[in-house]
Amino acid sequence: MKKLIISVFVALIFVSCSSKISSQGKLVFFKKIQLNIPEPSGITSFNNTLFIVSDKNGTVYKTSLDGEILQKIKLKYDDLEGITIDKSTQNFWVVDESKRTLLILNSNGEILQKIKIKGKQQHKNNGLEGVCFVDDENSLVVLNEKQPKQLLVLNLKGEITRKIDLNFSKDISGICFDESSNSFWVVSDESQLILNISKKGELIKSYNIPVKKAEGIVIISNKLYVVSDSENALYIFKKPS
Repeated sequence: MKKLIISVFVALIFVSCSSKISSQGKLVFFKKIQLNIPEPSGITSFNNTLFIVSDKNGTVYKTSLDGEILQKIKLKYDDLEGITIDKSTQNFWVVDESKRTLLILNSNGEILQKIKIKGKQQHKNNGLEGVCFVDDENSLVVLNEKQPKQLLVLNLKGEITRKIDLNFSKDISGICFDESSNSFWVVSDESQLILNISKKGELIKSYNIPVKKAEGIVIISNKLYVVSDSENALYIFKKPS
C-alpha cells in the first residue's frame, strides 16, 4: 500500500511538471527596430500601419510597419498606456492609466467621449494598461496591470461586465485579440513574457522574450509586434502556428 501511495505521488509530480513544461514555447525572432518615439507604451494596427502611444508626451504616432513616423496626434493626457481601433468607425480607444479613463478619438485626434472606468487602484502605475476589441462580442477588453492583475471585459458604454483574474506573471502590460485562434496575446513587462490566453482566462502557452519593459503587442499577418518602453524599440517575432 505504501509503495502504491508513493507511486501515485510520483506520477502526480510528473504530470504536474509535464503540464508546466508543455505550457512553455519558443518564439522565432525576426528583427528589432529602433523607434523615434519616447517611451512607447501601447500599439495597434490598421491598414498596414501602426499606431503607437507614448506615455511620456501624450502623443499618438502613426507609423509604417518599419517604424517610420507618418503622423503625430498630440493629446492633453500624459499617461497613455494602450490603444486600439474600432474598424467599423475608425475611431481610436486610448487608455489613460492614472486617470483610469478611456478616451474615444477620431482620426484627427478630437476627443469624442471620455469614459471613467470603475475601480480603485493602490498606485497610479498599477492601473489600466492595454486595450483591445473583441469584434464578434461587440466588447472591449482592458487590462488592470496588477493589484489585482485582471482582464476586464467592458461593453461599449465602458461598463464592466466581467472580471477575470490572471496569475501567470508578475504583471500584465499589453493585450491584443487574435481572431484566428479566438484568444488573447498578453505581454508582461516585469516577467518578460508573452502569454497566449483563452477568452476564459486560461493559459494556453507562455513565451520568454528578450524585451525589457514590453508594454504593447499587436498581430499583423503571421507576426507579433511588441513595443519596448525603456528601449524605444519595436521587436518583431513570428507568431506561433
